[in-house]
Amino acid sequence: MIRIAMIPSVVLWFLMTAISPSWSTEVGEPLPDFAIQTFDGKNASRATLEGKPALLIFWNTWCPNCMRELPEINRLAEQFGPRGLTVLAINTAINDSETKARVYWKKSEYVFPSGFDYDFEVGQAFRVLGVPTVFLVDSKGVVRYKHPLVPDNMEERFKQLAGKEQ
Repeated sequence: MIRIAMIPSVVLWFLMTAISPSWSTEVGEPLPDFAIQTFDGKNASRATLEGKPALLIFWNTWCPNCMRELPEINRLAEQFGPRGLTVLAINTAINDSETKARVYWKKSEYVFPSGFDYDFEVGQAFRVLGVPTVFLVDSKGVVRYKHPLVPDNMEERFKQLAGKEQ
C-alpha cells in the first residue's frame, strides 16, 4: 500500500522516467564519481572499486522488488566475492529512514555492505530513476549492465566483467 506521504515522490519518479528515459547512466558509460559511507563505517567510492568488477544495487526498505533481489545479491556476493566481485548496496533515502535501513540490514545479515544516500547525491550521480536498480561494472570502471533485476547468467557475466572471457 502506498502511504499518502509517498505520493509526491512516486509521482515525480514516474514523471522523470516517462519524460527522460535517456537521463540515467547507461551501459557503456564510465562509472560516475561517488562516495558513500557504509553502515559499518567504511568508505566506498569509485576509487575503492577501481580495477575490480562490481555489482551495485540501489534499494529502499519499502520496495518489495528490492526485498526479493537483495537475498539473491547476497548469494552472488557469497559466490563471487571470493573471486574478486565487489558488491555494494545503496539505500536511496527516498521515503526511507536511516534507522529503518540500518535495522533491516542488521537483521538480514547480508555479507556485503550498504550505505545510506542521505541527500540522494549518489543516486543523482548514477541518475537512478527507480528501485531496485542493479549495475554491473567491469574492472575498467565501465557500466556493463543496468536493470531492475540481477541477470540470470551471472557466471558468464562475471568472466566478462573480470576480463576473463574465453
